[in-house]
Amino acid sequence: MRPLYRSASLLRALRVVMPCLALAVLLAGCGRKSTVQSIDLWIVDWNVDTRDLLNNTILPDFEKKHGVKVRVQYLDWGHLDEKLTISFAGGVQPDVFQVGAEYVGSMAYRGQAMMLDEFMKDWPQHKDFIPAAWDTVCTGGHVYGVPYLSAPRVLVYRKDLMQSAGLPVPPRTWDEWVTSGLKLRKLNARGNVVRTGINLSSGANWSTFITFLWQNGGELLTPDERRAAFNSQEGVEALTFLCDLYNKHKVCPREGIPSAAANVPLFAGGQTAQEIINQFAIKNVIKYAKEFTVDDVGVAPAPYSKRPVVTVWTDWLAISSGTKKKELAWELVKHLTRPDNLIKYNETQYFLPPLRSARNSDYVRNTPFMTEYFDLMDKYGMSLPPIPEWFEIRAGLRNAVDQAVYGAKTPKQSLDDYAKQVDELIAQRERTL
Repeated sequence: MRPLYRSASLLRALRVVMPCLALAVLLAGCGRKSTVQSIDLWIVDWNVDTRDLLNNTILPDFEKKHGVKVRVQYLDWGHLDEKLTISFAGGVQPDVFQVGAEYVGSMAYRGQAMMLDEFMKDWPQHKDFIPAAWDTVCTGGHVYGVPYLSAPRVLVYRKDLMQSAGLPVPPRTWDEWVTSGLKLRKLNARGNVVRTGINLSSGANWSTFITFLWQNGGELLTPDERRAAFNSQEGVEALTFLCDLYNKHKVCPREGIPSAAANVPLFAGGQTAQEIINQFAIKNVIKYAKEFTVDDVGVAPAPYSKRPVVTVWTDWLAISSGTKKKELAWELVKHLTRPDNLIKYNETQYFLPPLRSARNSDYVRNTPFMTEYFDLMDKYGMSLPPIPEWFEIRAGLRNAVDQAVYGAKTPKQSLDDYAKQVDELIAQRERTL
């Protein structure tokens, strides 16, 4: 079994923890056996309200129906990979666990997530999921999980500022976006940017590039997913446009601008007029904004070159390939993702329940802009490629994009150089098959 990340510190942790795991299993076997069957669940996306909902309502309902005990652990993303690696190595992995939008390729390749194809025929609900969300749990023509929450990224903009600048409608094309960004940018007396026309986070440049790539008709990989394709003409144009937003048009400083108040995001703080961001932008406006209200906000598809694209991030539930309680684990997944439970779970955290039928729920209909986010995700949504090397590719892509943005290489040189590395990375995996 390959670790999720090849790090010396993680290997050292395994050498320390593995004997402890073995001892724990031995001691557990020596104790008095419980007459109640249990099943283990790991949840990563949660807050206090989520925990209360699961502990007090959703899980007790399941326990009562099936006569079992659900042993749930609430984890954080910073420790998930290490805990998964150690638990799978020690054979003590959870029966059901939650993972993120980028995991299906590695989970399937390493045999950690169970293939769920056999359950689909008798579970018509799978046809109700929004396509971009469902794509997140599939690879190689097989199903490895069930979507649990979604966060699509669309253009959020200040309607009031656009109207004041003589812009009656949100930008639809890249050229219109540049024009609006320049008009909405605000400088102080020293010429420093105090309000960006467009907010572009330097830490998320790789995801911004992917969105631009798709908008321009390009793809990350070839159709057989065996070679890089992001260095195509479409890719070079996309990265050039991203670099120009920073360096030529200067709609946003490359290093960004500091928040005016602690923990207040730039859009809610009035320091940017436009941003490609998920639904939390609306939540933050309601919570933090002082100079404007949610009525001054609009959402739209992100401006594009050739096709509109909404990048969708969907976290999902997997069943461990090593579980000895396959049928019970599947019943738990079905229970957690039952429409009413799925909607309640998402509502506690302001996420979008990725079921088409959820559009008519009170939560979606009564939450500002949730319906608009929902419709844009359903119409234009795309998800990340389900390949085993995705985490390594993502890290390298961040560096390649930054090299172009900061002028160390041209966009073409940066993408061509990194494409060779990606080709070799994929070839290494194929040589081991």
